[in-house]
This record gives sequence, structure tokens and C-alpha cells, in this order.
Amino acid sequence: MHYSTFLLALPLLTTALPSLPLQERATDLGPEVRAQIDVLNSSVIQLTSAVNAFDGTLLGWIPQSLAVVSASVKLDGTIVKTTQLAQASSNFTEAGSSSIVTTLASLVTPIGGSLDALVAKYPLFKKRLEAPIVLLNLKILKTHTGDLVEALGGKVTANWAPYLTLGRGVLDAAFDKAIAVYSA
Repeated sequence: MHYSTFLLALPLLTTALPSLPLQERATDLGPEVRAQIDVLNSSVIQLTSAVNAFDGTLLGWIPQSLAVVSASVKLDGTIVKTTQLAQASSNFTEAGSSSIVTTLASLVTPIGGSLDALVAKYPLFKKRLEAPIVLLNLKILKTHTGDLVEALGGKVTANWAPYLTLGRGVLDAAFDKAIAVYSA
């Protein structure tokens, strides 16, 4: 008889007690972030190739412009996705931090090369009235790249965080140079 009384009162107790929201525990998404950095590398290469192929000729102008815009959008999407993965991750291990930072550091030169290619093609983009579009893309890419470095800086170990700051300084200078050219 005591059991039936307890069982009748159980539903009332469960509704009377406040339910706490369950929070998912963050997991180490370091390997996924590292894989996304590889995708980021291929996106940078695609953008550089598209910019180098842009010759501004009348027959090639539209498809070449679309290739540059498409590569830029893909690169930006990859940066945003990598940032979201980093933000959702728990702190990275020492090995994960090492892998992520060294791989990201290897992208500084290709990113600089891509920005240099954009600067070199400025006269053609200006001639085809596309310089404002490129300028907007540069500003967006700079902002999202900064967001990525900031997100990673909060997840890597203290030993590796200064390297991210150093890399961000180099990238910011390269972006600022390209933005200055397209702002003129």
C-alpha cells in the first residue's frame, strides 16, 4: 500500500521540482578544426588561381569574375565554419594546439600571395568596375580571419597562443595593404 501512494505522488514531485536545462559538454574538436584548416588551404589556393587567371578580357570577363567571387565566397564560408568549430570545441590538447597552429602558420605565405595577386590585379578589377566588390570581400575576409584567430586563441594552450597573435599581425598588415590599394 505504501508503494502505491509513493507511485501516485511521484508524478507530482517531478512536475513540482524545477528542471535544470541540460548543457552538452564541449568536446575537443581539434581534429575537425585541423581538417578544416586543410580545406582553408585549398580554398586559398583556389582564390589565388582564380585571381591569377583573371585577365579582364571582354570574352573572359564574366566567367573569370564569377570564378573569383565563387572562390572568395568559398574561402569566407570555410573561415566561418572553422571559427564555429573552434568556438564549439573544448580547449585543445598540447598536441592538437601544436598541429593547428603550425598548420595555420603554413597558410600565412599563401594568404599573403593571394592578397598580393589581388593587389597586382587592381587595375583590371578597377577597369571592369569590380574594385568595390573586391574591397568589400577583403574587408569581410579580414574580419572573419580575425574572428578565427581569436576563437583559436581561446582554445590553444598558452604555449601556442602567442604564435597566433604574431600570425594575426602579419595577416592584418597584408590585408591592410590590399584594402588600402582598393580604397584609393
